[in-house]
Amino acid sequence: MSKKMLLNAAAFVVVSSLLFAASAAPAQPVKTRKSEITYAFEVTGIPEGARSVRVWVPFPTDTAEQRIYDMRVNSPFPFEINYDKVWGNAIIYFKGEPRDFTFEMKFRVERREARSEDLGKIRNATAADRRLFAKYLAPSRLAVRDERVERLSRMAVDGRSDPLEKARAIYDFVLEKMDYDKKTPGWGRGDVKRVCLSIGARGKGTGNCTDFHSFFSSLMQAQGIPVVFEMGYPLAPGGEQREPKEGGYHCWARFYIPEAGWVPVDISEADKDPSRRDYFFGSLCENRIRFSRGRDIVLMPPQDGEPLNYFGPDPYIEVDGKPFNGFKRTIAYTNERERL
Repeated sequence: MSKKMLLNAAAFVVVSSLLFAASAAPAQPVKTRKSEITYAFEVTGIPEGARSVRVWVPFPTDTAEQRIYDMRVNSPFPFEINYDKVWGNAIIYFKGEPRDFTFEMKFRVERREARSEDLGKIRNATAADRRLFAKYLAPSRLAVRDERVERLSRMAVDGRSDPLEKARAIYDFVLEKMDYDKKTPGWGRGDVKRVCLSIGARGKGTGNCTDFHSFFSSLMQAQGIPVVFEMGYPLAPGGEQREPKEGGYHCWARFYIPEAGWVPVDISEADKDPSRRDYFFGSLCENRIRFSRGRDIVLMPPQDGEPLNYFGPDPYIEVDGKPFNGFKRTIAYTNERERL
């Protein structure tokens, strides 16, 4: 495979086991946006004497709300595209000699708003449902389910039995108990024990989108409601980011209710904009890109290090089998206006 490849992204779409489809046509037109994305990272400072470098890059693919096209990859070494065995995430993988290098991926994306407007057809999960969705009910290394989580989950649902009412009660509970705050050390890892300890000590937990949705996931799983964590990148509403910007990400979650399907939530955005509190329970705006889903991710081929807490938008790099963070990842984007 050559270093520069023109890829038809549709050929590498993960055929997901989950179809996130709205159960009825929305009353208002679904909002969409088309953007051109430039994703890049530069690797420097590999230790002298290193013998090997392995790199895994999150490769965005189509979903019910996302279409990826005109994908172009400029890699310093020959690469392959694989999928992790548990979550189905698409991954660019390559290895090469230990030296400084840059990687670039350009693509176009069409995003549509996600809505779950008709939630009237629901039922409680059966034992068969729980077996089918076992991985979405299992805690992760940091999104734990311990006695404190169980207690807070019972407090949140307050005796409710309807699964959708439970979900909304937990959504509101997270908003009540969490503040979007990236000042307190430990934020951004989705460490639910940290959140619970903070709530117990001060009555409030703090953190970013990862912490909000990890807490939500743990409380939901304690009620037997499946949840999946999704990782992506935010796009400014109506805006552009013509100059490459280092770092940054955004995440959200979906929960599953039989008959209704997978229902999206973006609780940290609701916290930042209380006027959209109702909207972000059951809807996602179009201003985002999804890179991956799941927690405790084992890549393909498997990394030597521990399972990843989450994957993307940053690449994951190992030098001689050890995690290596000597890279700078940037993203730039413009809005499409004429070509489609």
